[in-house]
Amino acid sequence: MKIWILTSNFGSGHFSVARALEEEYQQQGHTVVVSDMVRLLYPKKANWIYAAFSGCICKSSRLYTLVNHFGRNTYSSSEMHPALAREMARICPDLIVTTWSGCGRKLGKPDVPVYVCITDVGVHPGWLYPEAAGYFAATSDVAEQLIKAGVPSNKIHVRGIPVKSAFRQLPDKTAGEERPEKHLLIMGGGLGVIPWLDGLLKDMEKAPHVKLTVITGKNHKLYQKLQREYPFVQAVGFVDDVARYLAKADFLVSKPGGVSLFESIYATTPCIAMYPAYQHELENAAFIEKYELGMVVHQKESAYEKILELLEDAPRCRKYQRNVTQKKHEIERARRQAEGVKNGNVI
Repeated sequence: MKIWILTSNFGSGHFSVARALEEEYQQQGHTVVVSDMVRLLYPKKANWIYAAFSGCICKSSRLYTLVNHFGRNTYSSSEMHPALAREMARICPDLIVTTWSGCGRKLGKPDVPVYVCITDVGVHPGWLYPEAAGYFAATSDVAEQLIKAGVPSNKIHVRGIPVKSAFRQLPDKTAGEERPEKHLLIMGGGLGVIPWLDGLLKDMEKAPHVKLTVITGKNHKLYQKLQREYPFVQAVGFVDDVARYLAKADFLVSKPGGVSLFESIYATTPCIAMYPAYQHELENAAFIEKYELGMVVHQKESAYEKILELLEDAPRCRKYQRNVTQKKHEIERARRQAEGVKNGNVI
């Protein structure tokens, strides 16, 4: 079977999920083509669009929310965009999977099944594609939201947010394991946008018993700054083995993105979600708090004080560890039930 995955590079999450699905389907013996929908639709403007997004839009919650309204809009055309039609004729897929909510607006009514993979734990109208053969939902909570939105339950497959096999193969950590030195892994996604990092590191310098590793992704300026101004921090640039770093950490400190959340779950590493501001971050943060998978630092709270208080509370740390391990096994059970190929459709 040939599977065409449509995604975007607005942030690293959508593309990361696409690559995880690509890996999974290839291991099942399928042929996979991954396409950036923005580059297909706007080949001459794509670099400018992404530069504007990473350089300006994603650094302003108000501007991001305004632009993000496009992906949350329910408007869709009954006709496939000509650029997509040409690419589809070239690829000749047996099935399409989308990992960005904006894809359905341009797909029209293709003559092959389309599956929508939702990349967060919240559902907004932009994900609802009338022609979808099915939906990949991260959790039973997401499935319930889809049902409330009118999606038939038989179209919903609960299977977690897809992550690469390197994360799924990590062994569980021991909840009772105690180490004198706590290890925090700080990440800002592929773009390495961590606006709150300076303030946190200046305070954390007063806590030498806490080991800090910061993955800066493609943010070379941040990497150089850490090397220059914060010698007590282990600075790491763009890496392909995030799973290895996550496995060694006691907590992941990051903005609450859907992919990073599920990577931490598979690594059985509780998370400290920093200053959720965008709608999807607020939904992911609410999920963390509901199931006690870690701690959320809200706007105007002191991250330093909350983190130190947490690290000094061993029973609370163990509780988060147990909960995240339990959630991992729940997701894996659902995933095993949902995965496979039935009647020619990948579910």
